[in-house]
Amino acid sequence: MSEQTEMKTKSGREGPSIYDLLKQDHKDVKKLFKRIVDSERFDGGIYAQIKKALKVHMAGEEKVFYPRLEKNSETRLLTLEAYEEHDLGKQIMTDIDMSDKNEEDWMFAKIKVLNEAIEMHLKEEEDDLFKKAKHVLSHEDEHEIGRLFEEEKMKNAK
Repeated sequence: MSEQTEMKTKSGREGPSIYDLLKQDHKDVKKLFKRIVDSERFDGGIYAQIKKALKVHMAGEEKVFYPRLEKNSETRLLTLEAYEEHDLGKQIMTDIDMSDKNEEDWMFAKIKVLNEAIEMHLKEEEDDLFKKAKHVLSHEDEHEIGRLFEEEKMKNAK
C-alpha cells in the first residue's frame, strides 16, 4: 500500500466505494427477504426491517448516486429505469401497508412480489448499472459518493 493510500485510509477520507456499500446493503436486504420467504408466512417484524432498509437505501441512492449517473448518456437510461424500479418497490410497500393485516396469505403474496421486484432491480443494478457507472465515475468519485451515501443513510435512518 502506498503511503498516500495508507494516509487516506487512516484519515478515513477515502473509505469504501459506493459499489461496496450498495452491494452490502443488497446482501443484507436479501437475507431479510429470505427469512420471510423461507418461512412461507408474512412476518410483520421482518417486513418492518425490510421496509426501513429499503427506504433508507433508496433515499441514499436517489440523493447521491443516481443524480451523478442520469446526466451521462452511457448511464442515463439505466438510471431512469432504476428510479422507476424504486417507485414500483415503494408502491408495493404502500400496498402491503394498506392491506388487511388479517389476510396473511395476501400479505405473504405481496411480500413475495416485492422480493421478486427488488431481486430484479438489484441484479440489473449490480450487473449493468455498476459496470457502466465505472466508465463514468472516477475512482475518487466512487469513494466520495460512498461517503455521501453513508452520510445520507445516517440522516434517513433516524
